[in-house]
Amino acid sequence: MNIEQIEYFVNVARTGSISATAEISHISQAGISKAIMKLEKEVGFELFRRTRYGTLLTERGKELLTKAEEILLKLQEFKDKVSGQQEQIHGDIRLSVSPNFIAILPKVIMSFKANNPYVKLEISEKDSVEILEDIRHDRSDMGLIYFHPEHTEQTKDLWLTTMVESRLVVCVNRSSLLAARSRLGIPDLLDQTFVSVNGSFSRFFMKKMTLKYGPVQVVFTSTNQEVLKRTIAEGDVIGIFMEFNLRNDPLILSGDIVAIPLEAKELDQDIIPLGYAHSKRKHFSIAHQELLKYLKWEMERLGL
Repeated sequence: MNIEQIEYFVNVARTGSISATAEISHISQAGISKAIMKLEKEVGFELFRRTRYGTLLTERGKELLTKAEEILLKLQEFKDKVSGQQEQIHGDIRLSVSPNFIAILPKVIMSFKANNPYVKLEISEKDSVEILEDIRHDRSDMGLIYFHPEHTEQTKDLWLTTMVESRLVVCVNRSSLLAARSRLGIPDLLDQTFVSVNGSFSRFFMKKMTLKYGPVQVVFTSTNQEVLKRTIAEGDVIGIFMEFNLRNDPLILSGDIVAIPLEAKELDQDIIPLGYAHSKRKHFSIAHQELLKYLKWEMERLGL
């Protein structure tokens, strides 16, 4: 029995898939299957049942999984202890980021990498709901996301830490009749034409608004928030955004679009928490903790 066998066993248990584990581990499916069969021979019983729904743990396999995860956690703690004794931190970080963090991330990454050149960063941009699924299935180590009650079922195996809270704002063209307002409520927006972020939060928000007040006119949706903001700057449309994402935005600073605080108490959407998520079943490495330090420093520098 060796560490690789234990890692393969844990990954197959988490993903329910030999092919997914092979992709994560960068070896062939045959190699994973062979390692699992060898481990089953050594422990003396079957660890998995192969079904049309995936590769599922047996009851005895479930008992062994807890111990296997403890072994891998202790091993990672040992590796981090050794890394902490070195002058430079080593390790890999698979980071998934929701669009709300993109504006402040480049400076964070450049500062972090300048001081930690031996840490390998792999970054992907996804919706918060997708990020939570990636962490749960070990496709990502950590996610920078917004938190929402609809995430409850997805977060049972995760640690969630709030870093900042953001209010919602309505972005309008500088020539809009709404631009002079200091605050807006949902009823003020019902006769307006929208562009909307194509993400889980925006879909949820617009659905709640529609259910309470009736249909609204949406010209188009997009995952590209820059396109949405440019459209607002050039046309007679509005959009709802998290204020956190607009910090130092060029279109806001130039006055081409105006961001007005939105009161949405009747939809329970006044304040949106944002922060990071990671798995309860995996050790949170020194490299990950160090990256978070740089993120917190940048947020403090911006006064967030």
